[in-house]
Amino acid sequence: MKYLIDRASAITPKEDFESLLKSNKKLRVKLGVDPTAPDVTLGWYAILRMLKKFQDYGHTAILILGEFTAQVGDPSGKSETRNKLEEANVNKNTEGVLPIIKNILNSDNLEIVSNKDWLSTISTVEMVNLASSTTLAQMLERDDFSIRYKNGNPISLMEFFYPLFQGYDSVAVKADIEIGGHDQLWNLMLGREIQKFYNLQPQVAMTFPLLVGTDGTKKMSQSLGNYISISDKPENIYGQIMSIPDEAMWDYFLLLTDFDISEIDKMKSENETNPFEFKKKLGHHIVSEIYSESEADQAKKIFNSITINKSLPDHIDNYLIDEIEIIHIPKLLTDLKLTKSNSEARRLIESGSFKVDNQKFELLDINFEYLINKTLQLGKRTFFTINKK
Repeated sequence: MKYLIDRASAITPKEDFESLLKSNKKLRVKLGVDPTAPDVTLGWYAILRMLKKFQDYGHTAILILGEFTAQVGDPSGKSETRNKLEEANVNKNTEGVLPIIKNILNSDNLEIVSNKDWLSTISTVEMVNLASSTTLAQMLERDDFSIRYKNGNPISLMEFFYPLFQGYDSVAVKADIEIGGHDQLWNLMLGREIQKFYNLQPQVAMTFPLLVGTDGTKKMSQSLGNYISISDKPENIYGQIMSIPDEAMWDYFLLLTDFDISEIDKMKSENETNPFEFKKKLGHHIVSEIYSESEADQAKKIFNSITINKSLPDHIDNYLIDEIEIIHIPKLLTDLKLTKSNSEARRLIESGSFKVDNQKFELLDINFEYLINKTLQLGKRTFFTINKK
C-alpha cells in the first residue's frame, strides 16, 4: 500500500483509512469514469493504474461507467455551464474505451457497472430524498460554484445534481474507498456525507495529482488536444513523451511508473546533467508497460533514427485506397485512422504538421495522382505512402 500512499495528494480522513487497513478486510475501491471521449489517454491510464494497484493488494475494484452522469456533465473546475452529451455519443464512447480499460485491470477482482442502471430509474420521491441530503450552502462551498455565483455566471440546478449522483453511486456500490484526481476531492467528500445520509459506513476519499498534457501546463484532455493515447503506436507514444517539457516528466514518473519516490528524487537531483536520458528512460518504461519491452526498444530505435539521425524509419506503412480524382486530405487521414476526426486533421494540416516529401503541405484538397509514390508525414513520427488499389 506504500506505493499508493506515497503518490496520493490527499487521503481523507486518514484515521478512517488506517482503520480500514487494520481491519484486513477486502475493500471495495470505487473509481468513476465518465465516457465523454472515445479514447483512453495517459491521464486516464494514470488513475486506472492506481485502481489496479488496489487489486494487486487483494482488494476489489469497482469501476463505474458514468453513462448517466456523462450526460449531465461534471462541472468540476468549469467556469460555465457544460453542454449535455447525447446518449448515443456516450454509448459510442463506452464501446471505444471499455475494451481498453478491461485490458488494463485485473479481471478476477473487478466489478464493472454503469450508473445508468440505477440513476436512470430513480423515482421522483427518491430524487427529492437525495436532494434533501445536501444544502445549498454546502454546494457553494465548492470553489468553482462559489466563484461563478459571486461573478453572476449561471449555474444550472442540473450541475448541483452531478455531485449528488456521484455520491449516490457510492451508496449503490457500497464503496469503502473512492479514488480520483485531486480536482474531485470535494465530490468524493460529498459522497461520504451522502453515504452517512443513507446510514452506510462513509468512504475514504483518496485523490492523486492530475497528469499534465503534452503542453506541460494544462490537465491532459482530449478536448484540448494535449493528450497521448495509449492506443497509439508504440513509437508515437515514445516520441510524444520525449516531446513533453522537462519539468513535466517528474509527474509522469510519479503517476505512470513503479519507480520508488527516492529513485525519482535522485533522478530529479541529477536532472541538470542529462534530462534527455531520463526522459528516454521514462518513455521506454511507459511503452514497455503498455506494450512490451521489445516494442519499447523498437520505438526508441525509430525515435533515434528519425529525430537524432534525421533519417526515415526502416518501415513505412503503405495504404491502398480507391482512386478518386480529388482527395480531401482531412478525410483521408481520418479514414486511415491517423487522426480521430476531420477537424483534428484540418487543425494539424493548418499548423504545418502534414508534409509531402518533407515539405509542409497546407492544402485540404489535392489531385490523387500528386500523392502517389510520395512520402507523406503527419507530425514528427508518422510516415506513410498511398497507392491505388
